[in-house]
Amino acid sequence: MTARVLPVNWCTGVMDAAELEWIAWTTPITTSFGAALATSDLGGRTVACRQHITADTICILTPFVEAGVRVRLAPCNPDSTDDRAAAHLASIGVEVRARAGMSADELDESLAWLVSEPADALCDMGGDLIAAAAAAGHRPAGALEATTTGLHRLRGLAIPFPVLDWNGIALKELIHNRHHVGVETWPAFTAITGLALYGREVVVVGYGPVGQGVADSARDLGAVVTVVDLDPVRLVQARHAGCRVAEMTAALRTASVIVTATGFDGVLGERQLSQVAEGAILVNVGHSDREIDVAWLDRHPSTRVRRHLERYELDGRRVYLLNRGSLVNLAAGLGIGAPQLFDPFAAIMLLGLDAILSGQTADLPNGVQRYPHPLEARVARALATGSA
Repeated sequence: MTARVLPVNWCTGVMDAAELEWIAWTTPITTSFGAALATSDLGGRTVACRQHITADTICILTPFVEAGVRVRLAPCNPDSTDDRAAAHLASIGVEVRARAGMSADELDESLAWLVSEPADALCDMGGDLIAAAAAAGHRPAGALEATTTGLHRLRGLAIPFPVLDWNGIALKELIHNRHHVGVETWPAFTAITGLALYGREVVVVGYGPVGQGVADSARDLGAVVTVVDLDPVRLVQARHAGCRVAEMTAALRTASVIVTATGFDGVLGERQLSQVAEGAILVNVGHSDREIDVAWLDRHPSTRVRRHLERYELDGRRVYLLNRGSLVNLAAGLGIGAPQLFDPFAAIMLLGLDAILSGQTADLPNGVQRYPHPLEARVARALATGSA
């Protein structure tokens, strides 16, 4: 199936008024800022977005449509798209090329479609849209980037427009990265596998803020947690948090669950995957769906055990992969997502795009820049006080 602009009601169950009201109620910060933005006159502008398409995406993009912006949307990940959210956005006029479970070719086609026309602002998760737009010679007024993976990919590139890095702001690092991913990872794991963590040996590869939250949550649920990281300071930090530490090879040989949380591609490649224990379950919570070398796994006999769960036969060992190596906390269709947790960060995206479109970032130099602190402070104040 070729990626395409979705027609209205392309799938059953497009969201009704009551469900939309509930989404708005659970995202009060974004909804409040969005109501003010919707009264603006931004006609004639175009925004191109490559991001996870979930319920909170509705709260981010609807105000721009109401303000007259042409919005074009494609997914940054083949396995996190909520089809009903995508269908609703298409029904209000967003140009959408997305569906759950898109193939790699379809994902590439959707990116090429986004880059086929210039835009005034870009909203990216993973850096691919920004890099492709720069390579195509486009000169938007600015862009947003949300992920460690994206910043890695943009490093060293000559980007001829400002890119607002909101991955590195304190609010995201201290709240979402450090806590929210961990809170959502293990319910997703259990929903997919039917397994609890009690007594299981869990290895967390990468002990940045995301890995820290994942490790804490696993330990709270009864797992024995081992941390692998190249930074010795982080290993000391992990020890102080009650985790064991180990070198990669030793950790993989005994782990029953292995979680990658680095933001880099190829963390578990052929050499590492050849060392994992019988029955090991592979999970990724980093943005890149290539932290685990799924292409190498796919060269081996495999069986789809249940939704989001595949078994591979590796030289007589059974190894299990969750959600095709994509972020397990955003696996589509599990019903565990919590838009409330992402509410302040949806607001960060909304205010950042508004700032770009309204000329507030016109004086920024080209390349990656820190997301404006006054905008972060507005969201943080709303989060702290409960009033936007």
